[in-house]
Amino acid sequence: MVAVILVVLLLGLALAYVLTPLRRAGGEPAGPDRRGQAEDDAEDKKSSALTALVDIEDEREVGKLSAADFELLRREYEAEAMAALRELDDIHFTLRTDEALEAEIAAVRAGLECPSCGGARPPGEPCPRCGA
Repeated sequence: MVAVILVVLLLGLALAYVLTPLRRAGGEPAGPDRRGQAEDDAEDKKSSALTALVDIEDEREVGKLSAADFELLRREYEAEAMAALRELDDIHFTLRTDEALEAEIAAVRAGLECPSCGGARPPGEPCPRCGA
């Protein structure tokens, strides 16, 4: 009886271990992962639009597209590429802003720390613990 309970328990743990990544994939990932995924998606959109532009130019040269169809598709794919580039710029701007903010917070925290004892002190005042 104990062996059966032990086997069922081990199978349950193994199943939970195997299903953990699947459960996480369904939810919204954390900040850096989400940013990385968004950046990958924007890169894919940009690459697809640029590839399509090259393809329609080739099709126009061999006579498969009329001039009017080519212009219509060219404007559409250029707009998609520009939207993807704007999205990439937004992602990179957000990343730079976050890093700058974190650096500023770290600098303020360092200024609130006593250089002698490491205790907290009010800005510009001597340390209440050691007087330094």
